[in-house]
Amino acid sequence: MPCYCELCGREIPDERMCRTVMVEGVVMTVCPQCYNRLMKKGAASPPPRTAGPTTRSWSPRPRSSKPRPRSIPRRILEEEYEVVEDYAERIRRARQRLGWTQKVLAQKVREKENVIKRIEAGRLKPSIELARRLEKVLGITLLEPIADEVEFDYGGRKGDDYFTIGDLIRIKKEGK
Repeated sequence: MPCYCELCGREIPDERMCRTVMVEGVVMTVCPQCYNRLMKKGAASPPPRTAGPTTRSWSPRPRSSKPRPRSIPRRILEEEYEVVEDYAERIRRARQRLGWTQKVLAQKVREKENVIKRIEAGRLKPSIELARRLEKVLGITLLEPIADEVEFDYGGRKGDDYFTIGDLIRIKKEGK
């Protein structure tokens, strides 16, 4: 079964000719030519021998006993959700229903009163983060998932249910 060099991409027809090396802490499979070139430069070393499945992988930082909280990058949140069109009306009605002033609402969501005034007037669209805080404090829904599903025939082979990079390039060119 052939393997491929992870450096140059060359197909290696005989699996026995594949070489395994460690380059800057990364174990790679390379062809004999790349192996010789790396070994001459001293850029690679043979990979460490492992004692089996119980061997722990190397970690660049010491592990702490406390798990780190996982945070979702802000750009992902902004791509998945959007603020509803009638956000100003929803916020104003919910605030009045609770009997709060704009100043009280601003304090509850840790924001300036002027920002709340501009949002309720429809002159400022709240960020995803602020919309989440407003939803929680007011008990309303301000965010809706972005529905961006597009169905199209990508022109692949019949029975294929996956895309290749070439399919995506062809689709992009046809869309122009």
